[in-house]
Amino acid sequence: MNEKRPLSATLFALRLLSGITGGVVGMLIAFVVYFIVSTFVPSGDEVSSLSFFAIIVMAFVATLSANTVTSVMVTFMDHEKYSRRKTTITQVFVFNLVLFFLTIPLYLIAIPLELTVGVAALHFLLSAYVSSLIMEVLAGYEYSLVGIYASSLGIFVSIGIALLLINSNTSPLVLTLGAMPAVWFLLELIGGLVELIYDNFLRFYGVDALNIKTDLGGDTMVEKEGEGEDEDEDADEDNENDDRV
Repeated sequence: MNEKRPLSATLFALRLLSGITGGVVGMLIAFVVYFIVSTFVPSGDEVSSLSFFAIIVMAFVATLSANTVTSVMVTFMDHEKYSRRKTTITQVFVFNLVLFFLTIPLYLIAIPLELTVGVAALHFLLSAYVSSLIMEVLAGYEYSLVGIYASSLGIFVSIGIALLLINSNTSPLVLTLGAMPAVWFLLELIGGLVELIYDNFLRFYGVDALNIKTDLGGDTMVEKEGEGEDEDEDADEDNENDDRV
């Protein structure tokens, strides 16, 4: 069983910087795309439909950019942990493409209900969460549970803050644009804090509870029993063959 590499303060800061940078890139691209598309929106009855189309295009391009740039930066900044750089970036990129096609029906349902911005926010939250999970799982099989716990906690905190901001009558457009750097900052912040807490827990107590190979429920005994049953079955088959001979 390999020992976990402790998270240093430098790597923690670099990963925070990566999350903020990726989110800011996505936010800027969203603003540019929305501005460009909105300039072609004519006055009249077509305004609403084209505005919704602009939001959908903005959400797709910005989400894809934010998540891909973040994965690129994180894998470069912490190349020791995220060593499978090309695979990680490819998987994040492909997942975000697939997710966009899966969310198209939701956008079509949301347009007449005037919930397009809400679907765009949900689209980004889900894409950031799964992109973070992909990075953590590919970072190392043995400690993927640490990343899963950290990413899940980070996205729940992000949703909680978003609900508080919605309750404060913050502009939906501001929420959508600001969500990208804010969510990735929170994912990297909470992810780093969880990892630091686990490093100290491991150092003080010596129990590697979140190592995927650690047996916490008697799995080893179950496997041994299964192996014994297999051996008995093989012995019975051998005896039957001997009797036939």
